[in-house]
Amino acid sequence: MWDVLLKGGHVVDPQNRRNGIMDVAIENGQIAAVGESLSGPAKAVDDCTGRYVFPGIIDAHMHLGAVYGSPYGARMAALAGVTTCLDMAGPLAELLEGGHKTGSGINIAIVDRMEPSELWGTDTPSKQQIEGFINSQTEGGAIGVKLVGGHWPLSVEACRATIELCNEKDVYVAWHAGSTTAHSDIIGMRQAVETAGDLRLHLAHINSYCRGRVHAADAEANEALELLKSHPRIWSEAYLSPYNGTHLSCDKDGNALDFVTRTCLEIYKLPVNAEGIRQAFRSRLLLALRDTGYITEILEGADALKYWEERMDEKVVGCFPVNAAVSRLMLAQAKREDGSFVVDAMSTDGGCIPRNVIIPIGLSLVRFGALTLPEFVMKASLNAARHLRLFDRGHLSVGAVADITVVDQKSLTATETYIDGHINMKDGVLYGRDLRIITTDRGEKALKEQGYETITIDLASPEPERLCA
Repeated sequence: MWDVLLKGGHVVDPQNRRNGIMDVAIENGQIAAVGESLSGPAKAVDDCTGRYVFPGIIDAHMHLGAVYGSPYGARMAALAGVTTCLDMAGPLAELLEGGHKTGSGINIAIVDRMEPSELWGTDTPSKQQIEGFINSQTEGGAIGVKLVGGHWPLSVEACRATIELCNEKDVYVAWHAGSTTAHSDIIGMRQAVETAGDLRLHLAHINSYCRGRVHAADAEANEALELLKSHPRIWSEAYLSPYNGTHLSCDKDGNALDFVTRTCLEIYKLPVNAEGIRQAFRSRLLLALRDTGYITEILEGADALKYWEERMDEKVVGCFPVNAAVSRLMLAQAKREDGSFVVDAMSTDGGCIPRNVIIPIGLSLVRFGALTLPEFVMKASLNAARHLRLFDRGHLSVGAVADITVVDQKSLTATETYIDGHINMKDGVLYGRDLRIITTDRGEKALKEQGYETITIDLASPEPERLCA
């Protein structure tokens, strides 16, 4: 007897060339059958008429911890229909300490940020310091490390050393482009690509380097695409929201500390200091994020300004609408000569930053005709699953793990998710399950000692071949 039978939904599964009205049966946490008008006994029947049935959404770039807004990112991701995600900053210790409390039930992999100035008081750490950080974080459960040069830059030499060490150790490495000699823009992206060379690297949120700061946004997007085409070992994602995320803290003289904040203020020709931040709030060019105790919410205008001024000594996070529509569209569509996508996946760079819009904006691109439904699923689930070596997810093959996202076709919102065949979210209600951590064999022991169930992946294996929709 099947545990659940999802009836009459529009099933989209590009790996198996499915795109039509079908039923999906779940048994023992796995896909048991997929087909038209399935008949058989089931403990529960879920009527999915008028809804899409997708492999579980996998967000390839999220922030789940308080360093970027609140400790509720996993909860916000789950409510948005995500079943698995890659956290791209940590902090590892914070996420693990709070992971039993969110009730979000999703699977997460963690790439912890390396901030040498905070750790060691330098932007040029030694090889021994870098190696020590890589070892400590991966042994603690992270799958790798992230260079956060866009926010807290370090030297190119340190970036190259980090990438080399991670490649030598088969550890995941990501880079928010930017360094002590280049900003988080198309020049910074060019530098990051050249620095990585033929080494493996996840280059984060390509849209962030195509905001029209150096050239027109479409020209920057074209250059970004050519850089990626010429460096196939770089894996990438881009997000669809117009808003970024950045820290709004200032030094004792009132100067903005975060380099992304400075860049955004410069885009709007505002002073790169507290007065510029005030002007941005008043002009509604800047939003503030507030922790409600359950999720993170957005504040605008006078409310946002007041909230920030009352907490200027704290790490208030803000959002500028700096992501150009033209570059977001170009990056979502562009393909290589073989038909695979140049930018491998859709992401949100969200989580606790409330821009978890893979489903509504991604499906709006389908309505617009920029993507097909199978292409959307490939970018929103399958490609990231393969990249993370989660080969039993991202598709609805018989025997695959039953991670499923169900989406209302009219509102373009997730109505429910299944994870391992169990309902995890339904109509905005979470079912209180624990996080499960995706790790390597280095981190299994530490995670299990903290009471976490793990999914172990092998990052030593070659990057899977890119697929065509």
